[in-house]
Parts: sequence; C-alpha cells; structure tokens
Amino acid sequence: MASVQTKDYIVQLIKEEILSGVMKPGEELAQEALAERLGVSRMPIREALQNLVQEGFAVRLPNRHIQAVVLSAQQIHDVFHVIAAMAAENMILVAKKEQMLRRKNVEQTSQTEFEEDGQSKLFLEQEIEKTPSEQLFQILSGMENALRPEKKAEWEMVYQERLISLFENPYLSQLQGKTMDGYVAYAIEKMGDKQQKLEQLRRITEGIAENNEQKIRMGLREYYLSYADAFVERWEKKAEETEK
Repeated sequence: MASVQTKDYIVQLIKEEILSGVMKPGEELAQEALAERLGVSRMPIREALQNLVQEGFAVRLPNRHIQAVVLSAQQIHDVFHVIAAMAAENMILVAKKEQMLRRKNVEQTSQTEFEEDGQSKLFLEQEIEKTPSEQLFQILSGMENALRPEKKAEWEMVYQERLISLFENPYLSQLQGKTMDGYVAYAIEKMGDKQQKLEQLRRITEGIAENNEQKIRMGLREYYLSYADAFVERWEKKAEETEK
C-alpha cells in the first residue's frame, strides 16, 4: 500500500514539474537520480515512470532511457483544441437529453391535477427531474458567489465533473475524464480570470438549454483555447525568468 501511495506521489510531483514549466524539453527522467533526490527506492520510481509514459507525460527511447514530454506552444494549442472538440460532441448529446427531459417534465405537469390537500403537488415535485442545464446553472451560482479565486476554481471543477456524469455513458465519461486529468485540471486550478471563465461557462450552459450546437461549439472553443493561451504565456514567462 505504501508503495502505491509513493508511486502516485511521484507521478503527481513529476506531472506538476512538467505542467508548471520547471522541466525542459528532452529532460531525462533517470531512475537513479530521482530515487536519490526523493529518498525512495527505485521500485516506485519505475512504476511512476511507467504510468507517466502511459499517460503521455514521458516517452521511452530506443535506448530505454525515459524523457519528460514538454509540449511546444503549438502542441499545447492542439491538445486544448482536440479536448474542446471532444467536449462539444459530448455536450451536444447532453443538450439532446435536456430537450427530452423537458418534454417529459411538461407531459407530467399537464397530466397532474392539483388538489386542495396538496397531495398531487407533492407527487409532481418528486417526479419532476432537474434538467442538465438547471443542474449546471446551480453550480455556476456557487462559483459566482465564491469569494476567493481558488474557491471559484473548485466550483469550476465541480461543473466539469457534473457535466461528465450527465453523459450517462461510462465509456464516454471515462474518455472525457482522462482529458481532465492533466493539462485541463492544472489550468483550472492555476490559471485564468475566473470571472471570465464563469461567463464562458454560462454561455456554454445556455447553449445546452437552447439545444444550440453552434453556441456550444463556439463557447467551448473560446473556453479551452483561452486556457491554452494562458498555458503558453506562463511557460514563456517561466523560460524568461530561467534565462535571467
């Protein structure tokens, strides 16, 4: 158990150094050096490096050496562009579910007759289900009311997690969830004007409520590519500070 925890810690530590711009392109991840630096045995280091290779944060060379994968500015934009496209297709499915649920709720409302004792009203309140956009707008209210940027970031992650759960497709949820673990999660936690992000997510959610594919696609593209710009800006700033 301790080995697993150590491995996970090492994975997160190296990811943080890659995502923050501390590591340089082509920097070698040598087992011996990492073990000595972190004060651990080579076994959890080896397991951590295997995970990083599988997740695309490191690459194994023909000589069996392992290097950190540090993306270029264009590659960063490519990553967020693809994530935006995938998210758009999944959100469009959620928007279709929204319309079906709205029709279902309307039918239930029209078929229920209210009685003086309130029994039918109670039944209606139990049967009517919140639509995806209603659930997401509720989360955005929490984000809006949060006072500190880090709390707004937490609400932003809750929004993303709730959205993934709304797919109701385990395979798609798994795929989308993997895109969150890495560049997107780091960007949400560390970067961006959170008021701007709130407004962007609100427009995207409106697109879901309206079943407006164009609004969803454009909103997601703006949302994710602004994070790509923030990533590149931060890395370039880090590089300039290192050179001084």
